[in-house]
Amino acid sequence: MQRGTAQRGFATHGHSARAVIRELLVHGPLPRAELARRLRLSPAALTRVTRELLDTAAIRPSSSAPSGTGGRPGTPLEVVLEEHEMVGLKVTGDEVYGVRTDALGQVRAGAKRHLDSTDVPAVTATIVELVKEVTGDAPVEGVGIGLAGAMARFDDRVRQSLYLGWDDVPLAAEVERACGVPTVISNDVRALTAGVHWSGPARGQDDFAVVTTGVGVGLGLVMEGRNIAGSSGKAGMIGHQRLGESGPLCSQGHRGCVEAYLTSAAITGAVAVAHSDPSMTLDRVCLLADAGDAAARRALGDAASALGVVIAGLVNTLDLPTVILAGDGLPAVMRAQPQLESSLTGHLDRNATLPDIKFLVSDFDEWARGAAVVACQWLLLEPPPSARSHGNRGRPQHGRNRDRPSQAAAVGA
Repeated sequence: MQRGTAQRGFATHGHSARAVIRELLVHGPLPRAELARRLRLSPAALTRVTRELLDTAAIRPSSSAPSGTGGRPGTPLEVVLEEHEMVGLKVTGDEVYGVRTDALGQVRAGAKRHLDSTDVPAVTATIVELVKEVTGDAPVEGVGIGLAGAMARFDDRVRQSLYLGWDDVPLAAEVERACGVPTVISNDVRALTAGVHWSGPARGQDDFAVVTTGVGVGLGLVMEGRNIAGSSGKAGMIGHQRLGESGPLCSQGHRGCVEAYLTSAAITGAVAVAHSDPSMTLDRVCLLADAGDAAARRALGDAASALGVVIAGLVNTLDLPTVILAGDGLPAVMRAQPQLESSLTGHLDRNATLPDIKFLVSDFDEWARGAAVVACQWLLLEPPPSARSHGNRGRPQHGRNRDRPSQAAAVGA
């Protein structure tokens, strides 16, 4: 792949230049006047910043601009997406999914590896192998890793990951040491939300939620363009919100909470009892529901109704115009869409506006793509010293030390 000789990594640019890049990534091509207005920069300051970015081939006149406009002030500018690549990984309890993307999160290459063990050395070695595989000969600027846990938006450690049985594990430092590429860790739902925001169904929106269903129930939240992490990285823990005093028990002994209705285990467990089949799977539940089985349809209806209550609560509280539903449990819940819609409208405040509900049916590559977007956001918002000083546009290598990123949840993007 050819690279411009003046090309520099995102992290090597100053604060204002990185802000321009972020604005163009989030909102698409914009003219200088609109950039200056959005970033509250004087025309002279904006001109200096964009000149640097044009000279280093970080941005260019938009390909959608009329021919012959060149660098005129009214010409929209865009990021040179293909010259800035990231790696994103999604780690589950038994597999690791990896992708290489451009700066916007559009996938260039992908692969996955099975985990034979959840021991830290074994998982780390698998991640390192996968980073090198998806990178190939392409220079990459950052690696993002998404997995379940209580990580801050930009973290260097895996914290309280129940599926892996890890806590306070310095995974990012180990991966960066082995690969020589700045690495950041994020909660997987928050990473998915980042990808949805930059190049998915929520592109261009400043306020929306992502609700995921499957092994667990998760929430990603963007407000005023900011991906919300909370003071300690735990924002979005809605699984044990109680829906009523009666109802089934969840794995933690709560009665009638969201997870007691909406997780894959809750759905399959309810149908397994009705059919005396402890090996019941979610795919089997879906087949039974499609065939008209009463127990399967009741379990899916209860799950969808619970989801409707969750969405209504989010909209009533936060006035969200859009809610995106995702996760490996989504195909099951979609079979009970009428119950979802009925529950949602029944629990909305009469003055609330019915949100636009979007279904994002995808595999784990979509989660990995979101982790790549997190890596890009990290380099633009809180670039570590190693990335700022070297630009890091080489292949994964050995022997590099990592500087710890800020634990504070960043604002913007």
